[in-house]
Amino acid sequence: MRIISLSLLEVFRRSIAMLLQAAPFELRNLTLLTLISSITPVLVLFLNKIIINEIAGLLGKGTTNKPINLIFHNPLLLWSIGGLILINLLSDSINTIVGFVLTSLRDRVRGFVQGRVFHKIANFQDIALFETPELLNLVQLAEQGVHRLEQLSFIIITTLKGFFILVPTVLISWSITWWIPLILLISLIPSIYVELKYRNQCWEVEKTQANISREMNLYKGVLIGENYAKELRLFHLQPLLLERWSGLFKLMFVKMQQVRKKGIAVVLFWSILGGAGLALPFVYVIIGALRGIYTLGDLALYTGLILQIRQSLYLLINNSSDLYDILMGTSPIFQILELKPKMGLSATTNSHLNYQPVEINKVSRNTSRKPITKNLTGIQIKNVSFSYPGNEKKILHNINLTIMPNEMIVLVGENGSGKTTLAKLLCSLYYPTDGEILWNDRNLRSLNLDDIYARIAVVMQDYARFPTTIRENIGFGDLPSLQNNTAIISAINQAGLIKEVERLSKGLETPLGKQLEGGVDLSGGQWQRIAIARSLMRLSCSELLIFDEPTAALDPKTEHEIYNIFRNIASNHIAIVVSHRLSLAKLADRIVVMEQGRIIETGTHNELMALGRQYHLMFTRQASSYQL
Repeated sequence: MRIISLSLLEVFRRSIAMLLQAAPFELRNLTLLTLISSITPVLVLFLNKIIINEIAGLLGKGTTNKPINLIFHNPLLLWSIGGLILINLLSDSINTIVGFVLTSLRDRVRGFVQGRVFHKIANFQDIALFETPELLNLVQLAEQGVHRLEQLSFIIITTLKGFFILVPTVLISWSITWWIPLILLISLIPSIYVELKYRNQCWEVEKTQANISREMNLYKGVLIGENYAKELRLFHLQPLLLERWSGLFKLMFVKMQQVRKKGIAVVLFWSILGGAGLALPFVYVIIGALRGIYTLGDLALYTGLILQIRQSLYLLINNSSDLYDILMGTSPIFQILELKPKMGLSATTNSHLNYQPVEINKVSRNTSRKPITKNLTGIQIKNVSFSYPGNEKKILHNINLTIMPNEMIVLVGENGSGKTTLAKLLCSLYYPTDGEILWNDRNLRSLNLDDIYARIAVVMQDYARFPTTIRENIGFGDLPSLQNNTAIISAINQAGLIKEVERLSKGLETPLGKQLEGGVDLSGGQWQRIAIARSLMRLSCSELLIFDEPTAALDPKTEHEIYNIFRNIASNHIAIVVSHRLSLAKLADRIVVMEQGRIIETGTHNELMALGRQYHLMFTRQASSYQL
């Protein structure tokens, strides 16, 4: 998979388009409110000028005994004071409304962008996304980029405000002399350049720190996650893991701090030097007032305009440097959205382009499955070799195996022999590096992945524990049957969990997991039976059954019951079982023994025992341990 490169201009274009799609009404309303509120500073300065000049005139006449009467008898002064009060009230009201709209904008942008990213990652059909460090770093940066995109919406609004303030103030200050706005801008150019260079250095460091940040999050999950809480305390691992987390934090902090110290010193120097550009216009206006060219009101107006020009320019420039920083931070979002899997493309692969939230009830009503194919020709594995992405070491070497319809195969071998990897290839979680896998005489690469997944029932070694109800934990195996109590209860019964469910007051609606309110925590064996029941839900529409260590956490009695279930359901399916427990192998039609990524023996239990090689050794050793 190739991560595309995007120019800052392209990232800016895409970011604006995403913001407009996420919160069009909020952006429109904020633009209008910002335009109105940006005019008020100039109006305030202009009214202050009138008020100062009028008061100065009255003071010059020496008629200030009855100030209230003077105000009411001077319409210009009266209307100016009234206008100033109304403008301030309007400004306060607008600021309050803007605060509410900004909060709504932030929430909409966060929800929309996170939804797009989650949708892309959840539907990404290449599992290598979660097993390749470079891609995991990209996912980490994309998650951080969501916050950057939130910031972009605020940057846009404040930039508009700076622009709306700058335009009228520049036009008025131009009446003083043409060079005042120009010299203020020129004085800021060096600090702009240095600031942008500093931001770029910070981003380069942040990119290199993505791996460290991801590792810190892993330690964070161990330190505060419930799955590790018991052993963390029993083995007294807190000091060690906290020290490792702190070490990573210090490493990341020191590198960033080095860039900050160097950057701040240079930026500060040029900012102070640029401040000299503010002094010249001030001195010019003050001299003009002393010569009588400008009134006191003009002096207040022009000095206020100069400050506003300076502040609005600083706001625009600072936002520009922030924008540069933000765009570099948001680019991983679009790199994730444009990431193309090596696995086969389907309708869901690029569905992020038209992302819409989906209700689970709609899915369960509208989803339908094709009937099982009757004339199966089995699965042919031809000269298959495989290496995981980013790793040249071969896990599988030249595998050749034909699995007939209605045949139950058990893959056995020591840890690391390649059993689970072969199961992943048969599930189309990966494609072979070399060779091909044919399903019903068709290469898996030519088939739509969604259609393949719909025809597979699987229980993986690292099965999922969904933080939801029993109904959904099991019903997720076949969404159209999510509300079908009969089907769910039948699957629970076959998995040997019916008594436990009947004892629960909420039955199928019982939440699983202590992190949920009123949730129930299950044992490891019970969770494994939940995973088995979930797989059994799609039994009627599946052609291939794959069970990777399906009874690892079950007691011997339940294990024997599950074995019989497997044998019965495999009679009308292609069934592949990965197991360390060789008692299950005795029930198989054929046993495949693997070692170091190669098939070294195949046959029935009796055939392989008579052969007296690796399987015989494994079975004898395990039988002795379990006293079979």
